[in-house]
Amino acid sequence: TKKEAIRLLEDSLHHENFFVRSAAVKSIGEMGDPAYISLILPGFKDSASFVRLFSVESVAALHGPDTVKLLLAASVDPDPMVRVAVVKAFNDLSDVEGKVDTFPIESLVAPLLNDPEPTVQLFAFASLARRGDKKAFEEIEKGIAVEETIQSAVVALGRTKQKEAIPVLDKALDHSDELVRILSAEAVGAVGAKEGLAVLTRKVTDPSAGVRGAVAISLGKIGDSEAIPTLNRLLKDRELSVQLSAAEGLTRLGKPQLAIYEKGLGHTDYGVRHFSVSSLHKAGGPEAMLLLIRALSDQAPRVRIAA
Repeated sequence: TKKEAIRLLEDSLHHENFFVRSAAVKSIGEMGDPAYISLILPGFKDSASFVRLFSVESVAALHGPDTVKLLLAASVDPDPMVRVAVVKAFNDLSDVEGKVDTFPIESLVAPLLNDPEPTVQLFAFASLARRGDKKAFEEIEKGIAVEETIQSAVVALGRTKQKEAIPVLDKALDHSDELVRILSAEAVGAVGAKEGLAVLTRKVTDPSAGVRGAVAISLGKIGDSEAIPTLNRLLKDRELSVQLSAAEGLTRLGKPQLAIYEKGLGHTDYGVRHFSVSSLHKAGGPEAMLLLIRALSDQAPRVRIAA
């Protein structure tokens, strides 16, 4: 029952293992009931940064009357990833009206524009650029030109949701660093503009399976049927991980590929099966649900947990 579940979560919030405490905080956020915010509050002072990070995400998801106050307190957390989570929370909560409760997003992220951690700065600028601030967009472009910040900068460009980011990301897709190319491909999908189709399509022959997989998923996220021929091509990629990513992209476009997912769920490598479950989760739909139910009997605990 729900009452028993709450009791279990309350006990888990005091567990000696911080992973368990993190999972409990996250679960409370996923319940969607602001009445349980009080259970999360101790997590903001937890010794483990993971717990504090999930506390930020859960409080934002529940959005109770003290959300802004709690997030502002977390904006000075010693761990930069917690502060990044704060920026994202403010941004997500203000997407509809440009404000969180009665506070404009500009005033909320302003202190974080001078954060000592470049990633926090870039994500704060992304919140402003997302609302048409040209100078904030230019600050992110500066980050692209610096090797130490290029990874964070391409992610920030994706968060701007501005189609002007596409040409910049197009150049980053040719970077020598595989991770930069993966993040750039993901950022094009995050922007979601049709202009990104051609940019992504030219990278279907990238030597990295990770890049090709990111391309496939982003093509699906853009949501335009013009991507279907390219995704069908990636469906025949030599790497199963890329095939699964193409299946996810096609499923997003209303073209489910159950045979590929069944192949992935039947693979001998539990890592591939786990990847398949994660992809099915993102793709969604009734067909995905049937396969996820089947994965509940997988021999590997991690796959069953993911399912």
